[in-house]
Amino acid sequence: MVAMLFCAAPSVQAQFLDVEQMFEERNLAPLSGAYDAGEYSLCERACQAAIERGLKSILWHKVRVQCLIALGRESEAAEVAVAAVDRFPEDLGLLMLRHRVASILGDDAAKKDVLDRVNGAAKKLAAKDRTAEDWVALGEAALALGADAKKVIEQYWVVAQRKDPAWAPAYVAEGELALAKDDAKRAADVFRAGLKACGEKADLRAGLARSFFESDRGAAAEQAQRALEINERHEGAWLLRAELALTREDYDGAHRILEAVLEQRATCPEAWALQAAIRQIAFADAKGAAELRQRGLVLWNQNPKVDHLIGRCLSRAYRFSEGAGSQRQALKMDPEYLPARLALCHDLLRLGEETEAWKLAEAIRADDGYQVQAHNLGLLEQEMASYHTESARDFILRMPKREWPIYGERALELLREALAVLSPKYGFEPKRPILVEFFPSQQDFAIRTFGKLGGQGMLGACFGTVVTMNSPGSLAHGRSNWEATLWHEFCHVVTLSATLNRMPRWLSEGISVYEEALRDPAWGMRLTTEFREMILADEGPTPLSELSSAFLGADSSEALMFAYYESGQAVAFLIDEFGPDTLKAILADLAKGVRINDAITAHTTSMKKVEDRFEKHLLTQVRVFEGKADWSMPGAEDMNPADPDSLAQFLEKHPNNLAALKRQVGQWVEQEEWSRILEVGQKLESLMPENHGPGGGLNLQALALKELGRPEEEAGVLRRLVAAVPDDTTAMIRLMELERESKNWQGLHGVGEKLLALNPFLPRAWHSVADAAEALGDSASAIRACERLLLLDDQQAVQAHFRLAKLLRPTDADAAKRHLLDALAMAPRFREGLAMLSEMAQPKTEPVSERAPNQNSRDGQLEVE
Repeated sequence: MVAMLFCAAPSVQAQFLDVEQMFEERNLAPLSGAYDAGEYSLCERACQAAIERGLKSILWHKVRVQCLIALGRESEAAEVAVAAVDRFPEDLGLLMLRHRVASILGDDAAKKDVLDRVNGAAKKLAAKDRTAEDWVALGEAALALGADAKKVIEQYWVVAQRKDPAWAPAYVAEGELALAKDDAKRAADVFRAGLKACGEKADLRAGLARSFFESDRGAAAEQAQRALEINERHEGAWLLRAELALTREDYDGAHRILEAVLEQRATCPEAWALQAAIRQIAFADAKGAAELRQRGLVLWNQNPKVDHLIGRCLSRAYRFSEGAGSQRQALKMDPEYLPARLALCHDLLRLGEETEAWKLAEAIRADDGYQVQAHNLGLLEQEMASYHTESARDFILRMPKREWPIYGERALELLREALAVLSPKYGFEPKRPILVEFFPSQQDFAIRTFGKLGGQGMLGACFGTVVTMNSPGSLAHGRSNWEATLWHEFCHVVTLSATLNRMPRWLSEGISVYEEALRDPAWGMRLTTEFREMILADEGPTPLSELSSAFLGADSSEALMFAYYESGQAVAFLIDEFGPDTLKAILADLAKGVRINDAITAHTTSMKKVEDRFEKHLLTQVRVFEGKADWSMPGAEDMNPADPDSLAQFLEKHPNNLAALKRQVGQWVEQEEWSRILEVGQKLESLMPENHGPGGGLNLQALALKELGRPEEEAGVLRRLVAAVPDDTTAMIRLMELERESKNWQGLHGVGEKLLALNPFLPRAWHSVADAAEALGDSASAIRACERLLLLDDQQAVQAHFRLAKLLRPTDADAAKRHLLDALAMAPRFREGLAMLSEMAQPKTEPVSERAPNQNSRDGQLEVE
């Protein structure tokens, strides 16, 4: 199509034709196609020639202005736009294009003049005569004048879409506005609708990519690539790809992309801002970053977008204090610049400056009723207003009032232990109390943590001295060990502070995973069958130098968990190979701004050698995990369902083959051959002692022993399983039953405590702890457990009050009597309670005997009439 530009009209009968009209008709369509494909230089020259020849269409002027902007010739674009407006003074689309150029150059006088002209031109044009382009331009003007965003959408842009469903700018305008208001879902819907109505347009694909940026970066990258397939020079798509590279900590890749953007448009403010962010994050080069920032302000030295974008990247790299500083700088240039106000609000929340953050969010809501994040923050503030706040020397804990009595003290105790263990190890001294907040609602956790909904599967987050956690009382309770998560997140507090938040994602996560395992081996991440496959896959594990990308580019939850596992193994490898002092030296270099690969090389050996040795380390872990098992896959004929004897015959030749053994176990479970299953379970444990997954030897043995009615042996197997796996609720509950039946009070107390680390809101676990503690003579522990039962189990309140009365009677007769009277108020005919009340009314003649829980009662509960 480009080749068609400036085709000459046929000479035959030319005297009877409007040559200029034919010329335009033949060339305007190819012109638009060439512009959409990114042929900006060619289009600009063609438009210039057409204008100089005096061709009549306004499209030559509009396209030329747009091309000049794309080529970084903004001042020339302004001149061309002014001349075009003089020639076409009432064209609304051209006027708003002039407004766009003035906005890029920060020319407030020109912007005001344009809006006045738009107002005058609009009055002369009846609504029925307005084109889709006119409606879009009027909406842009209304928005610039401060009109309500939702009204602009309904009264202008939706009208434009109805007027001409194939007019792509109408969808682009609405989608971009939704993105500006952080309404990513609506933006995605609008861009999809535009693609359906208009076909493939680079602006629509790039907009769709941006709508996925926070929620699905894989999809964002895919859509950006599709935009570039339409227009390989699309600036927005390239800038998005650069930001995506930044989030993966691929600073060199981001730099290369931005160099390409600047080669096309040397004045691009966003590209210079991103370059400045890279210089500050990756190199700690404040002077170099300032120079790059200044180049981003060449077009307009009061452009708030530059500092806002720098700050956004800094905060995404967990440099919240610096990010907040950049947002404040942006607001000095434009105090009303909404994106900077909102970003500052989030930075303040992550820095623990909540009072200022809430006030700022309230002001944003007052100014803009459509700002989704500010609206959500208002709802969160209302919810958190009723939270309990516990202030201690080094910590501030905040959680719902109902939850504090259940696990608050336990959380505080664990945090104090973590501070005592980890602070001296990494040279951390808190300069202010660490704020830890628990949220029972995933929605509230996501808004507080990410500023928007999402983050399903995330258990906690750390921003330096602020930690946010999914409460163990949330919908995710029982699926993860909240104590392990809290220890993990506090470790982030220590290491982020020690490095001034200048550590890569993989190292930060790796140290936390490593320290979890040191605190409790059951908390550590173990090699699994799935992880083994990832290590042995053709592409192998992610190289150490690129490991952060495994977190930010993970395409599945399993891949993300493997990134955690690999990072933990990397830290363990560095410590085992080079010593703990080497890790501390690496962290010290990071605090000075040294890049991670350079820091590792400086204190170990070449990165290539480190990566090769680490890969061997992972393979060694695989060999240990594989044990003596045969991991080969049998052929279809070896396990042929039509030939019942094929499996047995194969196992005779390959007795250690895992796939065949698992198939055999499945058959025996159906046939209830529990003795045989027990034998296989024992064999699998000997073959693979490190495999504690669902199909592992311990699980099979426990199942078989239960069905065979051999409780003592079953309990022994479950003890080993529970000691190795921190989140097997089913195994813990079954073990509690067995420990109670055998009166193993010490064991019952231990497994009850483990279960509380999964779900402190489970009455059964508190019953077990109370019973065991009472039997062991640990009155303090029994009292704590019974107090929790009063809060959690209304149906057993009588028993809990009565037990508290018994437990408190030797040391606090008044408190004991209050609990006894509460029990009798609920159950006036409670015989044991009446007997105790009568006994307490008599003069004391002998000590009250302590006894174990009534073993005739179910689950340690007392009989009440």
